[in-house]
Amino acid sequence: MLVINFSTKPLFKAISSRRSQRGATALEYALVLAFVAVGVLAALNTLSGSLKTTIGGVGTTVAAAPAAIK
Repeated sequence: MLVINFSTKPLFKAISSRRSQRGATALEYALVLAFVAVGVLAALNTLSGSLKTTIGGVGTTVAAAPAAIK
């Protein structure tokens, strides 16, 4: 009698390998997004003083504009 043994181990190994690669890719995207967010926050923190000064100057100029037109 001939017995054929169909093993499912290679199939499950291939599926689990594929899943772990997808998980690693999602993790990599999450890390990149976190680093970008930290960079944006650091840049905004650094530039906040000069942005506040610039916007204040523009506001002063706009407020003085009606007086200059008369």
